[in-house]
Amino acid sequence: MRAINHAVTGAVIAVASGNAWLAVPAAIASHFVLDAIPHHGDAHKVPDSQSFTNTLIADALLCIGLVAVLSVWQPSHWQLASVCAFLATSPDLMWIGRFRNARRGLKPPRFNTIMRFHSQIQWFQRPIGVVTEVAWFIGMSWILYGIGR
Repeated sequence: MRAINHAVTGAVIAVASGNAWLAVPAAIASHFVLDAIPHHGDAHKVPDSQSFTNTLIADALLCIGLVAVLSVWQPSHWQLASVCAFLATSPDLMWIGRFRNARRGLKPPRFNTIMRFHSQIQWFQRPIGVVTEVAWFIGMSWILYGIGR
């Protein structure tokens, strides 16, 4: 899933629960649940391509925009929602080494156990998965708006 979908899901979890002890681990776990759902992926893009980089930048800007909206709107537990938005996206930070090495033309680092698991659960990453991505974003945004009022 795109980072914005992970982030908005983390925010929904936080606003809905209002409990950091529940929301923090649930937000992190939600990342892996979402990645197991068929989605649009970057498997067809070369990690050192400009297109891949542009996608990462756009996704990061959308996540920053979500946190900005939360800070202006200030629904209940908005600070926790901002933290959980980040935590829900954070498992993808494990790929930074591979991205960095691809940009430098170096051999990618070896997969560890978590990376193998994370890679294997993403069994469907195809262009048609954009439908899932858009539907998920609209649904989670609608839920966030509904519970945040």
